[in-house]
Amino acid sequence: MHRRHFIRNVGLITVAGTALGTAGLYAIQPRRSTLPFASDDNAALPLSPSTRKRVVVVGGGLAGIAASYELAKRGFDVTLVERSSNLGGRLTGWDVDVNGETMATEHGFHGFFNQYYNLNGLLAENGLRDNFKPVLDYPVIFKDPAKGTESFTNTTTLFPFNLFAVVDQAKSVSLLDFNNPTGRLYEVMRYDPEKTFARLDDLDFKTFCERVNKPMVDTIIEPFAHTSFNQFHRYSTAEGIKFFHFFFLGNPDGMGYDQTIDDAMTSVITPLTNALTELGVRVTTGAEVDRLVAHDGRISKIILKRPGAILGAEHSINAAAIGTEWTPFWNGPDLYYAKRDPQGEIQGVSGRCTHMGCPVGLDAATGGFACPCHGAKYDSNGVPTTGPTIVPLVELDATPMPDGQVKLSARPEQSNIELAADYVVLACDVPGVKAIIAQSELSSPELVSSVERLGVADPYIVWRLWLDGECPPMAVPFYTVSGWRYTDSIAIYSQMQPESEDWARRHTGSIIELHAYAVEPENVIDEAEIKRIMRAELDELIPALKDAKIVYDIYTMQENFPRWAPGDYAGRPGVQTPIDNLFLAGDYLRLEVPANLMEAATMTGRMAANQVLVAEGLRENPIPTVDPKGPLAL
Repeated sequence: MHRRHFIRNVGLITVAGTALGTAGLYAIQPRRSTLPFASDDNAALPLSPSTRKRVVVVGGGLAGIAASYELAKRGFDVTLVERSSNLGGRLTGWDVDVNGETMATEHGFHGFFNQYYNLNGLLAENGLRDNFKPVLDYPVIFKDPAKGTESFTNTTTLFPFNLFAVVDQAKSVSLLDFNNPTGRLYEVMRYDPEKTFARLDDLDFKTFCERVNKPMVDTIIEPFAHTSFNQFHRYSTAEGIKFFHFFFLGNPDGMGYDQTIDDAMTSVITPLTNALTELGVRVTTGAEVDRLVAHDGRISKIILKRPGAILGAEHSINAAAIGTEWTPFWNGPDLYYAKRDPQGEIQGVSGRCTHMGCPVGLDAATGGFACPCHGAKYDSNGVPTTGPTIVPLVELDATPMPDGQVKLSARPEQSNIELAADYVVLACDVPGVKAIIAQSELSSPELVSSVERLGVADPYIVWRLWLDGECPPMAVPFYTVSGWRYTDSIAIYSQMQPESEDWARRHTGSIIELHAYAVEPENVIDEAEIKRIMRAELDELIPALKDAKIVYDIYTMQENFPRWAPGDYAGRPGVQTPIDNLFLAGDYLRLEVPANLMEAATMTGRMAANQVLVAEGLRENPIPTVDPKGPLAL
């Protein structure tokens, strides 16, 4: 036996014996928990309202889907409003034309972890678990050749042996990293929702980890923390500890996760959309909420607008500046385009993509428009030609004025659709909820202030490449990587999904997706240069692809993941709001229980539905969680 392994094994026995002798192995095991009910007599309460109530859910991601599903099952009259042409949020997808072949694409790779209890329950209830397959390993590729690839397999779920197993698999980490029971590394095992945030929310995670052994930080903590889509030095320590508690130390189901067999739309979103419509939910896509209208302290209705129709005020421009080609004009945050037709008449369109409201640019190749975020393209008349939207760019009225100016204004009929509601669930992302609350005249300064303070993390990049060279067989289809300037993970779709596998087989090629989770401001540079650097990083990661040429690609840079900055927690809104018929849902909310990413979205959607049930005196649904406290929390 190697000396290092001998010492390590002795250490395992020693520390395990200590755990057994002091706290008792059984007592410190993480266990599934359930959120408490509002009523002690919850099981005796009725299931459905005596009078059917109207609920408007805004946002068709997992949070909105979960809220709509739970309420529709109970007999509520539910309308789900989504600004995109499909439900799904970050799980949505669309078709692209890959050199004459229609293929499905999506926003990026998603892992469905074992402890996603609410999401997995929703999938199981709708018979979708057969649409998944397990991923057997969680490897991390390091740029440092001394580290190479570290493999974190799901060996055991028993604490502290799960921790020992991780240490045993990591080449550069030792049990000596745990030699100080009062040190900061043990803070990660002592997560407490109240105490951890009270003491550590104001401290950034990088500073906190300066007193943790560097190999442990470099090999495990920082690479995994980066998957929160936040920069290490801008990430709240308390949020970071909660993240590790949720994904590893606080759940009894280990690090295992599943992937969809097909794309996310086929495997998840389309069947869930069908389930909603079968329950009677009015799924309204291609529509965007402008504002909420309050009456007597409650939300009485919402006002809709078409996506893209966001010209907030009339704006005048010099008619002489308008030529025969589309020309961009900005009025504060509002982007629009104007040109003259062959008869000299002035035309105007909103410069906001009708998929998710991103600003569109001119497409020199077609004379039309292109969205840099999600791949939508429009012809010169603003009609979609490819990508995730079917809604044309919104036309604007162009009125010549006597002084030589042209007044551009939104057409009134585009913003006068109203939906009456007894309850409203805002289940959109951070930019969406901020825009809606800012446009609404609400009687709660506390709510307005808490939403106004929300922020998004640094932008993230998803770049999918179709290559004319074969990728060698890989152990798993997804790798976290560490040490490169941009690339944080890599997904080999041509060894993951049947459609991509088939394309790669027929073309002797491969389909690879690169992800950059949180791009620092100084690295937000010209797209072509980012692509050049990321391609070089791919060549380092998979040298066999070095000579492969890109035959098609989709590149997106987005900013919609929540910011988890130091000091944010106390002022962050929760599911309940001061307005008694308005609830929030989404992965950005303050949660007293540990949950992150897709599980946080689904959980808060179900929590919002429960709040509606409580308001109507109905039985709540049980909401499962991982253990609310760490194994060593006192």
